Amino acid sequence: MPEPSLAERIRECAFLLWQLDGSLEGCADEYWRMARTLMEREAQPQVAQPPFDSDCPAAE
Repeated sequence: MPEPSLAERIRECAFLLWQLDGSLEGCADEYWRMARTLMEREAQPQVAQPPFDSDCPAAE
């Protein structure tokens, strides 16, 4: 089965957000924007955080 397109994933995410928020009418564009932002963040490579250095003065 082929992987869903970006638009399909955004649509599914927007629908879930809309449902979780009480299915408010007239807010489709806002849910689409929120879903698109989430999908874009998900697609970005994660930057590895350096290990915590207990000798760092800021950690004290």
